Amino acid sequence: MSRILKAYLKRLTNLSTRNKSLLLTSLSAEQFLDFHDTDFLLSKPSIDVLKQVIQGNNRVALCDVADPRFEKVNEASKRLRKIARTERFIEEERGSRDLYVGYPFVKGKLSDGTPIHAPLLFFPVTLRMDREQWCLFERDDSAVALNQSFALAYGHFNEAKIPDEVLEKSFEDFPKDFLEFRTQLYEWLKSTPFKINFNQQLFEDKLVAFSGEKSSDLVANERNGELKLYPEAVLGIFPQASSYLVPDYNRLLDLEETEGFKLPLIGLAEETGEEGDFEPELPARDGRQAREEDVLTPFPVDESQEEIILAVKSGRSVVVQGPPGSGKSQLICNLIADFTSKGKRVLLVCQKRAALDVVYQRLATTGMKDFTGLIHDFKNDRSALYSQIASQIEKVEGYRQQNYSLDSVFLERQFTQESRAIDKTVDELNGFRSALFDEKECGVSIKELYLTSDPNAPHADMRPYYRQFRIDTWDGFKRYLKTYSDYALLIHPAHPWRNRRSFAAFGMAELRTMENMLSEWPGVFEKQTRAFEQIASVAFEKVFIRNRKEIAERLTDIAGLVTDSASWKLVGKYVGTPVNPHERLALVRQAVDVMEGFIAEGGIEMSLPAAQLNAFEVMLKKSLETKQSAVSGFFWDVFSKEKKEIERVATANGLTVSLEHLVRLEERLRNRRQLESWLQYASLGFESAFIDDFSADRAGEYLAFFKSAERAADAVARMDAGAWKKVFHEIAGANSQLDRFLETIQSLRHWLEIWDRMEKAMLPYLLPEQTATLIDDPTGYSGLLLETLRNDFDSLADMDRLWEEMTELQRGATQVILAKGTELGVTNSNEVLNLFENSIKLAWIEHVESKYPALRSVTSLKMKQWEDQVQGSITLKQKLSSDITNIKLREATYEDVEKNRLGNRVTYRELGHQVTKKRKIWPIRKLLENYADEVFALIPCWMASPEAVSAIFPMESGLFDLVIFDEASQCYAEYSLPAAFRGKQWVVTGDSKQLSPSDLYRVRFEDRSEDEEYSAAIEIESLLDLAGQSLDHYQLTGHYRSLSVDLIDFSNRNFYKKSLKLLPDFHKINDREPGIQYIKTEGVWKNNTNVVEIEEVLRLIRELAGSGRSIGVVTFNFYQQAAIQDALEKETALPEGLFVKNIENVQGDERDIIIFSMGYAPDEKGRVSMQFGTLNMQGGENRLNVAVTRAREKIYFVTSLWPSQLQTEQTANEGPKLLRAYMDYALQVSEGRFEPAPLATGQFRSDWLLKERLVRQNPAFEKELPFGDITVKEEGAYKGLVLTDDDLYHYSKSSKEPHAYLPLLLRLKNWPFRRVYSREYWSGNLNNGVL
Repeated sequence: MSRILKAYLKRLTNLSTRNKSLLLTSLSAEQFLDFHDTDFLLSKPSIDVLKQVIQGNNRVALCDVADPRFEKVNEASKRLRKIARTERFIEEERGSRDLYVGYPFVKGKLSDGTPIHAPLLFFPVTLRMDREQWCLFERDDSAVALNQSFALAYGHFNEAKIPDEVLEKSFEDFPKDFLEFRTQLYEWLKSTPFKINFNQQLFEDKLVAFSGEKSSDLVANERNGELKLYPEAVLGIFPQASSYLVPDYNRLLDLEETEGFKLPLIGLAEETGEEGDFEPELPARDGRQAREEDVLTPFPVDESQEEIILAVKSGRSVVVQGPPGSGKSQLICNLIADFTSKGKRVLLVCQKRAALDVVYQRLATTGMKDFTGLIHDFKNDRSALYSQIASQIEKVEGYRQQNYSLDSVFLERQFTQESRAIDKTVDELNGFRSALFDEKECGVSIKELYLTSDPNAPHADMRPYYRQFRIDTWDGFKRYLKTYSDYALLIHPAHPWRNRRSFAAFGMAELRTMENMLSEWPGVFEKQTRAFEQIASVAFEKVFIRNRKEIAERLTDIAGLVTDSASWKLVGKYVGTPVNPHERLALVRQAVDVMEGFIAEGGIEMSLPAAQLNAFEVMLKKSLETKQSAVSGFFWDVFSKEKKEIERVATANGLTVSLEHLVRLEERLRNRRQLESWLQYASLGFESAFIDDFSADRAGEYLAFFKSAERAADAVARMDAGAWKKVFHEIAGANSQLDRFLETIQSLRHWLEIWDRMEKAMLPYLLPEQTATLIDDPTGYSGLLLETLRNDFDSLADMDRLWEEMTELQRGATQVILAKGTELGVTNSNEVLNLFENSIKLAWIEHVESKYPALRSVTSLKMKQWEDQVQGSITLKQKLSSDITNIKLREATYEDVEKNRLGNRVTYRELGHQVTKKRKIWPIRKLLENYADEVFALIPCWMASPEAVSAIFPMESGLFDLVIFDEASQCYAEYSLPAAFRGKQWVVTGDSKQLSPSDLYRVRFEDRSEDEEYSAAIEIESLLDLAGQSLDHYQLTGHYRSLSVDLIDFSNRNFYKKSLKLLPDFHKINDREPGIQYIKTEGVWKNNTNVVEIEEVLRLIRELAGSGRSIGVVTFNFYQQAAIQDALEKETALPEGLFVKNIENVQGDERDIIIFSMGYAPDEKGRVSMQFGTLNMQGGENRLNVAVTRAREKIYFVTSLWPSQLQTEQTANEGPKLLRAYMDYALQVSEGRFEPAPLATGQFRSDWLLKERLVRQNPAFEKELPFGDITVKEEGAYKGLVLTDDDLYHYSKSSKEPHAYLPLLLRLKNWPFRRVYSREYWSGNLNNGVL
């Protein structure tokens, strides 16, 4: 780190012989005048003129402005004119006054041999014409000072410590008498470390002419370590401010050696050593978004400015690239207002006076002037600053009373309400924008869905399937679908193979099998029919093979049932009868069940013939009644005639005649009667032959019959099988023998099995319905299948392979889409694909809108309500911010005020004394060292140059909460570190496309020695580039200077990559007046000037002088500038604010009208040289960029060349090439051929953007102006703008930009406009007249 500090210190002290405050070898006309040249110009010796200066005379005349009789006067006047011009220019540029009379001069060499020829003391003066004379006037605000550069060089090279009291010596107490002054100077020098011989010539009342000696001559003629004083005096520009930075660097070096610390603005990568503990207290970064009520912006902001403000408020230090007219000063003002309102200290640092003045004047418009300290020259501005502090002290009590008013309370409450309303509405708008461009749901934004779908076009209901198809990943499936739909259209619904088995796994082998199967089918079918007819003796019907499984089962069952002669005989009886076979089967099954119950439980009486059953039943009933009584039962046992018969029957049944047995006999008799009743049914087909009368188990015989009948009835019931019934009946009737019948049954079963085998063989290739159709039409259908199979087999296989590769949901979606396509009559796969895409997108839209209802706000009143709310609140909040800022600033002045026991204020008492006393006034730095808190409470915002910062502010880390550097591209890096050290947080603003650092009339030390170790911090020149190594980068993108697009478009395209956004006034843009006028003259390049162009410039100034517009003249070299200035000084009346500058020093200025004098022209021989001064240098194009962006309204480009005369193709650097390009551009604009170009669409595909759709629909719509999506233009005149939710809307960093900042700016610039949203277009809610 010390290496960097020492390198920077070396540049600042510039103890080399290139420093004119150390070695003045010659006197250039623009900077210096030998005071001895005034000798007797006004009839008095030059020593008398010097005496007046030393005595502090208010007016010291040097010579007449002009004297036709005395050429020496005219030469001196000419030189003084140049010096006065230089003095004025430096003051305008830097705010510093660097004109001094240097006297006496030290000449000799330091101990190391460094040659010295420099003033010892500087007497501050200012030069101007007064009463036809050139006069020096005393600067009351600055005192005689020691040459700091000489003192530092003496201490450094002679290794002598120069005390601070010597460096800061004030000579105000020295006598005014010239002799006494010299005597006291002599005495003072003896008390200092300076070893300088006081030459006796000094006490002679005469000056000697300045002896300009080369450095080499001094080295040769003078002795090391010997210095002498000479009575030489020089009036000239001696910049001294940088010397005040040196003590700060010495302090930094001391800190680095003792405590160690990180250098601000230098990336950590620069240092490899360990970090020390000495670091400024950095504000913590806050990752949260600042609430609206926490941000005070009294000045308008755009989205890029707001982004930077929020970044800085979050604790970040940033680099801000601020192209011309981009609102950099506006941003700085808002940062200052916000930070100071929070009780923080802010320092604005800039070397250019104009930049500080612009910010100061803007702050003054909001009432912050009294709270802002502006220091251009810390010596000259002390009086005004002290008066300001005194005034603030007097106002403290008034501030308190002002803040305690009801208005202040109301303003704060209203500010909070409006801020919270903004936050709420912006949250809603953020939600809308986020949802509009969110791609997480379906892979693309709903905006794209709106613009690529049509709710009025055909679509299918894809709600069950849409989640399967993310738009960003559906391309693969769409290729599948397109291919599949091509096949689906080929294999149309009427195609024989439309419904089929999957061919996905089929190859040539399967094809051959199917071809053989289909070609053989008619013959096989015919063979089978003949076989059937031979077996069944019944004509074949196709119905016979439809339920083969069932028939086969019936055949098997029948064969299993009819196994004996009884059942076969009964089958013969049953077949052909009109009796319902199922009713017969039910009857027989019931009989069998009951019979088995009879036999198992009570038995059946089988001894009686059927004819005797009734008589016996009467007899048995009577006997049972008699047996109920003991008496009658006794008589029945002894005397009954029926007893014997009953006893016989009972015995036959294994029973006795006891009452119990007779009851059992009665039951058997009932069972017998039931049996007989069954046998009476004709449908049963009973014959006595079925019963063996000699069987011992006649009941078993009857049961066997019934079982045979059951099997026969079951077999016949199974024959009741539709068309097969007649087949069964036929074979049952045709075969008398059971064996033949069973053989026929078996043959039929085999016949059916052949069909099954045939079907099984066809099953892998054909659907059941195809097989059924083959049976219905064996010849025609098989031929059709075979022909189409051969034609379309490969397509069928490909189609099915695609199907197999789809998921279930994909298949479902495909089916729905193809079905809808068939319904709509689509004829090609592209139509199918379009239907699919539209259907899926509409389903996604429904999904996303249900999740984010805010999307529908654009087709209701909600969006307009939001925009009206946020625009109104932002406008009101900006007005309130100014009031709130002043309330907070006033509050800080009395917040910590202390009073004594008598109620008198103690705070500010001593400070007030110091700033109001008349003698022995403290320097600003001493005041701040003693009363920093009080001063900062009264004045929290400060503006100064880097040198002034070092001169007036204590070298204290973190003294300021925020340090802002402006015009950082023009500030050398070494000038910035002391000011940065005093800050906790930094904002560095500048423009890398503008001028690089330059030190007006100062020489910067360049160390050309080889450095052992590379360091970016040492290599980098500008503060902007240095800060860019470590801080976050931001860019301002608005442009507010140029009133027409053609004034900024060249720079925007060639330097800023079209990042600047300009909004001209609507009324101005229709004027059709070109922003640039190309004026070709016939000038000649001679002595580095062009007289013809000068005359044209003067003509233009005279012509424009009464327009009320400000004018600036910019030349391309110094000599043309000086020549124009000389010419203007002869003019009697000049426009107020007129400046004449060259491209080296015009940065930071702007005027309504800029007149360019290019100067370069053919020489007297007609040759055009391709030498364009600094434009030819590397980076020279930046000078051109600065120059062409100074105009607000119009540029007059005066030149003696046509663009074609510049042959810049072979030039090494870009400057000349871009000059030629600008000349082409200026000529194009001047001739009315300029056409603005719309912004590129960036990452968006332009084919589906809303603006593309709208432009195609309306002939008055054009994509032309870069600040809107669509320009409405009729008959060449602009009618308004159409804004969309396309790329410009998407790229907005905040919802405030498209919904508030831009609409407010458009209304301010009188533009008719309307924003159109994609959902409006999609839903058909747009009216024909958009505007």
